[in-house]
Amino acid sequence: MFPISRFRIEDDSMRPTLAPGDLVVVNRWAYRLRPPATGDVVVMSDPERAERFLVKRIAATREPGRIDVMGDNEARSRDSRAFGPVGADRIIGKVWLRLRQ
Repeated sequence: MFPISRFRIEDDSMRPTLAPGDLVVVNRWAYRLRPPATGDVVVMSDPERAERFLVKRIAATREPGRIDVMGDNEARSRDSRAFGPVGADRIIGKVWLRLRQ
């Protein structure tokens, strides 16, 4: 697996941080040596639709391997408030860089 990937933002759940059409560069190896931390912006697989990806901010860490995620635009985000805490194994990687469109 290549350590760097890119994803296109498709919705406005992370506004104002990320807007539809933005590209993000993701470090897939970011959590090999340390666990995810509160405040990190991550790409993760959707817990309700495995073929889809979500970009969210880590809102809280729970017992080992469980995290709460939220979108920055709370009114337009489907996140842990809807589907509960998620396993850290769903995280694809940490967002390193945003490229505005």
